Amino acid sequence: MRILDLTAGNRAIWLDRRHPDAVYVDLREGVGPDVVADSGMLPFGQVFGLVVFDPPHYNASRNSRMATSYGHFTAAEIRKLITDGAREAHRVAIPDAVMALKWSTKGLVLKSVLPLLLPWWSPLFGTATTQSVQRHLNYWIMLHRVNSPAE
Repeated sequence: MRILDLTAGNRAIWLDRRHPDAVYVDLREGVGPDVVADSGMLPFGQVFGLVVFDPPHYNASRNSRMATSYGHFTAAEIRKLITDGAREAHRVAIPDAVMALKWSTKGLVLKSVLPLLLPWWSPLFGTATTQSVQRHLNYWIMLHRVNSPAE
C-alpha cells in the first residue's frame, strides 16, 4: 500500500522516519521531504491507500520554538490548510482509502475541525490522549474516503 504523509515536517509521529511505502510531503524544503509541495496542490495521481495528516494545530507566535520547528500559521491559514489538504488528499487517494488524522486541541477543538474534512472524508473512530502539563488533548482519528457516485 502506498502511504502519503501530507504534512510530514520532521516526521515526528513516525516510528520509521524512512518507511519505504511512504511519500513524505512538505512545503518546506529545509525539513527534507521526499516531495516539496503544497498539500493543497499535489503532483500525484490517484495512488494512495493511506493518508497521514498532521496539520498545524494552533497559531504559535512567529519567534517561538514551535514556529521554528513547524512553521507559523494564523487560525484562518490553519482552517484553509485543513480544507485544501482534505480535498487534495481525496483526489490522490484510491477509493476506500483511509486517513489517519492527528489533532491537538491546543488551538481549535476537534468538533470544529472534523467538518472541514467533509465532504471528502468521513470519521470512523478515534482516541484521545491527555497532555498533563499543557492540559490539552491529542487525538488520533481514522477517517474513510467518501467516494463519489461515479467511482
